[in-house]
Amino acid sequence: MGKQISTQAILSIEAQKAMSIDVQQRKRIEACGILTGHIDEQGNWHIKQAHPLRNIYASPVYFEFAPEDLLTLELAYPGQIIGVYHSHPGGFAVASSTDRQNMQRVNQEQQIPWVWFILSGPFDEQFARQCRENLAQASLIAYYHSARAGLQQIPICLETANEN
Repeated sequence: MGKQISTQAILSIEAQKAMSIDVQQRKRIEACGILTGHIDEQGNWHIKQAHPLRNIYASPVYFEFAPEDLLTLELAYPGQIIGVYHSHPGGFAVASSTDRQNMQRVNQEQQIPWVWFILSGPFDEQFARQCRENLAQASLIAYYHSARAGLQQIPICLETANEN
């Protein structure tokens, strides 16, 4: 994995809550969804909303969106899709080889600048408690695959109730 880059992913309270609820509702399969917002001039991802999508495989180790579900969001939020999230219910707190391949394909080969979030389980009562206090305490990581530096972990900034 490459060195960390200076950009960051800023996650709104609304997106944090939506992701937390989604993974807790789909504890045994990889929950997944799309992140909308904007990318600023410095390359920071500002995630405003998380939109859960069905995992067409309903698998605990693999996720894939239905193309029609992704198209529906692309039409509803033109130019605003800036990332993807999914869960690892078994607690694997790093990108799997499949995740890495998908990140490289989308970010580098297709030149789509999505940030990739992974929430790691187990999604039990302790996870729910941590999410109520601070999603950062839960296992949350973000990645981006650049042509120049390869796979990089992206720093995450969580908005709080005190921020505007």
